[in-house]
Amino acid sequence: MLNAKVACVLGQGFEDSEFRVPYDRLREAGIGVEVIGTRAGEELRGYRGREVMKVDLGIDEVRPEDYALLLIPGGQSPDHLRADQRFVDFVRAFDASGNPIAAVCHGPQLLIAAGLVKGRTLTAWKTVQEDLRQIGADVKDEAVVVDRNWITSRKPEDLEQFSHAIMKALAAPEHERAPSAEPFARKGEQSPAEAAEEELPSQRPSRGLEDQPGISAGARRSEED
Repeated sequence: MLNAKVACVLGQGFEDSEFRVPYDRLREAGIGVEVIGTRAGEELRGYRGREVMKVDLGIDEVRPEDYALLLIPGGQSPDHLRADQRFVDFVRAFDASGNPIAAVCHGPQLLIAAGLVKGRTLTAWKTVQEDLRQIGADVKDEAVVVDRNWITSRKPEDLEQFSHAIMKALAAPEHERAPSAEPFARKGEQSPAEAAEEELPSQRPSRGLEDQPGISAGARRSEED
């Protein structure tokens, strides 16, 4: 999977190093990273003013199934992104795919907004840790916590270990990951499941009484009499 592509969701005020360190590590390994923001071409500035990035693709242009890993840097970025339902839906759908999600510092705020953290084991920035506990997560105050497809870290000082865990996850064989969910539908599109729900009753094959679930053989005979 080291020839895979990584999605990095990013908003204004991201923590500079929490973007730069894993981004550089991935690029050095020949792994493509696409910065996903509100709209393509938008200029994003880091919280400390050291980094300026241009968005590669807008959130309406991407699908979770096109990426092998989702990177969520911290800082103020996750708080901005979780106010946009499109990013919340993207994160939720990405998690359903079973592919790795790597979130650092305030990054788990997006996991909270997606309703995914209850019962999961993870870490985060110290002020976010208590929020996670209140929701029902098992919180560890450790440099890196790996729980199934999640990789989480606390702060910039953890970034080397965080980046190492990301590279290890991308090197894992495909069969070790959870099966993929159905394809993600962009805003205004229907997923296959939604399209099936809209099938008209007249298009569905009719069933006789004997084929209907929950009706016993005795009941069927009574109806026939």
